[in-house]
Amino acid sequence: MARENELESQIQFAQQSAVDRNKMFQARIHDIQMEKCALEEQHNALIRKQQLASIKQMESARWLPEDDTKIKSDLAKLKMDMRSWSKTSSIKEPSILQTIREVEHTALMQELSNVVVLENGQLPKGIITTARWPMLLLNALLTDHVYMTIFQSPFFFLGKNSENSSSTFRPEGILEGIYSRAQSANIQDAHIWRSQTLRLLKPPLRGDTSEGERKLHHDTEKIIARVAQEQAMAFLASPASFLIENSTKPVVVQKLKKIYDEAAKHSYMLWTRRTELKCYTLRNLDQPDFDAESPLFDPDALVRYEDHEDELKDRPVTVMVHPLVQVAGTDEAKDYDKERVWAEGVVWLDSKMT
Repeated sequence: MARENELESQIQFAQQSAVDRNKMFQARIHDIQMEKCALEEQHNALIRKQQLASIKQMESARWLPEDDTKIKSDLAKLKMDMRSWSKTSSIKEPSILQTIREVEHTALMQELSNVVVLENGQLPKGIITTARWPMLLLNALLTDHVYMTIFQSPFFFLGKNSENSSSTFRPEGILEGIYSRAQSANIQDAHIWRSQTLRLLKPPLRGDTSEGERKLHHDTEKIIARVAQEQAMAFLASPASFLIENSTKPVVVQKLKKIYDEAAKHSYMLWTRRTELKCYTLRNLDQPDFDAESPLFDPDALVRYEDHEDELKDRPVTVMVHPLVQVAGTDEAKDYDKERVWAEGVVWLDSKMT
């Protein structure tokens, strides 16, 4: 009897062990299935992420932003071209300004006040005793006009979108108002909207570009080119013309038109990015003192900084020869509180002690 009870206990123990092992195996199978489901979900999520990234990349591939180095190089060349044009086109005899009428002289001084810190409404004595000062001032007026009319606004080209010059409708003002209000509400969305609007108005030419897109592309190009030419002629007709030796000379006009044309192309493409272009001139800068260590400003070549380093320390800037050009944000529409330099401001200041 004892033997039978022992066998019965062993059988029950074996059965219970089998049940326990089965439960353990079932639990392990369940765990494996859960791990498998989790891995599958991770895998599917990764695939979805890659698919979204691919779609986004395909969407933005047509608008791959240029490297900052390339942009700096393009703006440096534009700066050099404007300097060269001013050098060859400026008056060589400053005394000719004494022959202009008082009203013309007043208009010129008013124009120069945008780039020069005047003294009692007149040019500082330090400037007119500097060699080639007409070239210096013409260069300052030209760069100021180019950046204020071409680079300052992303919608610069829409101001002259009609051949009807008598029209008072100004679409660029409407878009500027929307853009400005949007920035105060959501700066990221505002820059994305501005970028996307400009991209839509000038679709890139590709193999799959529709006929409608091609027409829109060419129409926008024509508008940009026409506005650039009009701004060049406006500069030649401005008081700056008193500093130009022959403002109607064909070579002078053609070279200037080319400068404005290149500037307009650069400006449009830079504004299609989601970064924000910022131009600083004498108008929107507190009169800065010269700091040789500043990464924002360079002394003009006529300053001869190496010869007057001690005299120039902390001296006030007199002429803004070229605006300071900075960019804020990234092409991912982030970090708009961070700025970096695309083109240093060029300044002139008097090295002579007063």
